[in-house]
Amino acid sequence: MHPMLIRLGVGLLAGTVVVVGSAAEAGVYRGVDVAFYLVPVLTLAVGAALAPLLPEAGLPAAAATFPLQALAAPHSPGVGGIALITMMVLVAHGARRLPLGRSGPGAALVAVGGASGTMLAGAPWFELVFFGATMGGAWTLGWLVRRESRRSTELARLADELATERERTTHIALVEERTRISRELHDAVAHSVSVMTLQVGVVRRRLERADDDGPEVTALRAVEDLGRRSVDELRRVVGVLRARDGSDPGPDDGPLAPAPSLHQLDDLVRRLAGVGLAVTVTVHGEPGRLAPATDTSAHRIVAEALTNVLRHAATDRAEVVLRWEGARVVVEILDRGRGPTPGGEPGHGLVHLRERALLAGGTLETGPRPDGGFRVRVVLPVLVVSEPAVLR
Repeated sequence: MHPMLIRLGVGLLAGTVVVVGSAAEAGVYRGVDVAFYLVPVLTLAVGAALAPLLPEAGLPAAAATFPLQALAAPHSPGVGGIALITMMVLVAHGARRLPLGRSGPGAALVAVGGASGTMLAGAPWFELVFFGATMGGAWTLGWLVRRESRRSTELARLADELATERERTTHIALVEERTRISRELHDAVAHSVSVMTLQVGVVRRRLERADDDGPEVTALRAVEDLGRRSVDELRRVVGVLRARDGSDPGPDDGPLAPAPSLHQLDDLVRRLAGVGLAVTVTVHGEPGRLAPATDTSAHRIVAEALTNVLRHAATDRAEVVLRWEGARVVVEILDRGRGPTPGGEPGHGLVHLRERALLAGGTLETGPRPDGGFRVRVVLPVLVVSEPAVLR
């Protein structure tokens, strides 16, 4: 059932209870100013009926009850305990549902109405004190419930944010660790095994040209085949480590996927856009050709620098500028975030970026931008990569 209908039903039930209960309690069926007495009771009942849907309606109704009773039925026995309890509930409900700037004046209005009604009826002073104390206590109780409810809601929201941030940080750390391991496997182990396999192949072909088809050639063929299979297996492992979701490699992460390249930043830009970082890529000059290792290192530097922006810069935009300048390419990763803490030690991420640049024969500079934000600038050599010679 819709919550609005439930509130409406509760309000109507409350109004009915106020009318019937107050009438029975006052003994109006014995002929004590029935018509006039029902004026304040009906006013309170309407406020009780509307309060679940409109908390503001309950406070004026409660404020008008005593004055109306004193004016319309001055000789009646009073509105009774049920009406008094209803007024307390309306005041507490208003303090629970309404902000302080609206519930406070509403409660004060109820107090003024009660005081004026009490004085008009000629009641003793202690009834005025009693009424003020009961209404003040009801408002305080409602305000305390509202405060604790808001505090609980805020704590729940903060807990959700912390859980989300913890999950995000864990995911980033996991991706970084997988990237580091895959980089080591690809750059060190796979490269070394590939070189050994090529060298074994060279020796085998020389023996074959010398018409030497002995057991040595057979053994070399076996070593060469094992080397190729080992490289393929290493590529599969690297593909799994670089998978986006950490489970199975996607279509671009398989064993036959090309190595990351500075010319292929579109996929990286799309992935970062999916996690909230909009990256703009600008290219100046005629793109040259990089050595494969340098090209891969350049892509890795851009990826790690943008990941640092996502994690630390507190911004949703970044820019990658590529300047092809003949024998070198200048890559700049720019953002307008907060940057590292002044005077702080450089993080491991920047150290790894500098190591990558040095291994690729380049240089790397980092620092704040004059107009705010942070800049990573790497210069890498552009080489003419010759085609491998064919052994004859």
